[in-house]
Amino acid sequence: MSTDDVVHQEQYCTDEDVISSGKHNDRNNVRTKQASIFNFVYPNDITNKYTLKDVLGQGTFGVVRKCENIKTGEEFALKTILKAKVSDVEQLNREIKILKEVDHPHIIKLYDVYEDINNVYLVTELCTGGELYDRVVEKTHSKEGHFSEFDAAKIIRNILLGIQYCHEEKHIVHRDLKPENFLLTDKTDDAQVKMIDFGLSTHTNASKLMHSQVGTIYYVAPEVLTGDYNEKVDIWSIGVVAYVMLCGYPPFNGGNEYLTYELVKVGDVKFPSPSWDHISEGAISFLKTLLNLDPDERVSAAEALEDPWLNQEKVHPYGLAWVASFIPHMSYFHADHHRVKHTDKEKRSKFANFMKHVKAKKTHAHRAS
Repeated sequence: MSTDDVVHQEQYCTDEDVISSGKHNDRNNVRTKQASIFNFVYPNDITNKYTLKDVLGQGTFGVVRKCENIKTGEEFALKTILKAKVSDVEQLNREIKILKEVDHPHIIKLYDVYEDINNVYLVTELCTGGELYDRVVEKTHSKEGHFSEFDAAKIIRNILLGIQYCHEEKHIVHRDLKPENFLLTDKTDDAQVKMIDFGLSTHTNASKLMHSQVGTIYYVAPEVLTGDYNEKVDIWSIGVVAYVMLCGYPPFNGGNEYLTYELVKVGDVKFPSPSWDHISEGAISFLKTLLNLDPDERVSAAEALEDPWLNQEKVHPYGLAWVASFIPHMSYFHADHHRVKHTDKEKRSKFANFMKHVKAKKTHAHRAS
């Protein structure tokens, strides 16, 4: 669908067109009762409690804008979902139920749900820092080309705390962890991370294995593609996110989904030169625990949080071995500096450009147990 098509859809049926007062609103009340997808569980007039404000973004399924609580003046994010675009009502319902169930500093907070004749409205906490994906792309265009180890470690710790809560307290497996599914609270490097998009999530327990092939191919664990799996698939995905943050591109990228699928199935994670020459041994060791091909040997969220790399007072941006070799070979480094930078930049740019075409695209199950 083109941008023009998206805009046309929004103009044909935006939240502002639907939300009104007087007789038109009365007619909507009647029509809503004839078209509820949630059996009239949620109220239909969001303007009773909130004032709609600036649009933050829009896409195929609807609009995200700011809204303000009329009584308190507090601002929230309002996600408007076009019901005509919802192909899987149960998936949306499952996501809403999970968001209403969870309560954690690193998971997006859902405050209210509304449904009218055309739309479903989700009122959540407002995060102004954008997606972690956008921050990754921004970093690939910076002088360093990626996050510092210190900043990456802070974000990964946030993510692990959130997923530990999901796994241990709520027995929820997310199954689609990727940079697009984390929001940052603000634009600063100290921003907190909020996990979002629980549409593919499910409840499970230690004795129950999952079988459905769901997720996003660049971040999905190999066992999702080959057989039964448990909550450790989320740990693998976090490992891929951390890998991308530290070098600017994913460990498996065949240039298209089919070739990437084959690479993921093999699951052979490499740390090639020159991209990883300046990353500390502690960081690489940490990633290997997350990206262990054997789920039984792969760390849990709680174990990952105990890793020394995440618990240093300041995570060094360069490994000691690399620093030691840097000093006596200064002239060699200068001679190869431009070649190294060009190689890394080309690899990151290729990934970033390709991701523009697959952003928000999910590889769903073609077969489910």
